[in-house]
Amino acid sequence: MASFEDAFRISNEGLLIALDVHPGSGRNAFPDGYNAWRKSIGIAITAPPVDGRANTAIIDLVSKVMGISKSEICIVSGHQSSRKVIQIAGMTPLQCKELLATLF
Repeated sequence: MASFEDAFRISNEGLLIALDVHPGSGRNAFPDGYNAWRKSIGIAITAPPVDGRANTAIIDLVSKVMGISKSEICIVSGHQSSRKVIQIAGMTPLQCKELLATLF
């Protein structure tokens, strides 16, 4: 059985997390399920995918849920796609797993 940890990768700058974004949703939610086929964690945001508003909302929500500064999070790929990869500086896969495990 696939685990949401499959969405994690390590880079020199921090932890990479693959996201499957649902913009324009009726609610903000992270995590919002796990897509085992895409190996990505779902994130639902109310912001529309217009003028970078969805990207800003992703960083805001992940920051709030993970309890970290927005400056520690950046989108490294998929700026104009619903499939994104974010990077969290200074976080290990184990730390992320422990934070998210209680939310799944």
